[in-house]
Amino acid sequence: MKEDIKVAYVEDEPSIANLLTSGLGLFGITVHPVFMSAEQLLAEVDGDAFNSADILMFDIRLPKMTGVDLASELRNRGENRPFVLVSAWPPPTNATLQKIRANFLPKPFDFPDVVQTIQKLV
Repeated sequence: MKEDIKVAYVEDEPSIANLLTSGLGLFGITVHPVFMSAEQLLAEVDGDAFNSADILMFDIRLPKMTGVDLASELRNRGENRPFVLVSAWPPPTNATLQKIRANFLPKPFDFPDVVQTIQKLV
């Protein structure tokens, strides 16, 4: 298992982003950077913080571009790191998840499940 795992996270609700950052931090997983929108991530896609992440995690329901759209865009740009989509809403179809090569985790978070998924993917 890799140590010092870094997760880039897109979440438009600061309280949820803080919860995930704190919760995963207890397991030695760093959530940084946190982007408030898909558009912010795309604007910083060449940045060191984004490029140092081992896993990319996106909320599905974002203000403009959805997490699924963001995942599709990044795959089209050649991004190969693991994706984890999260939502309190129903998950995308299995066909959609396979197309964008992503895993899905429901909100509210069950931290042992989140940690296990992340560790499995790195």
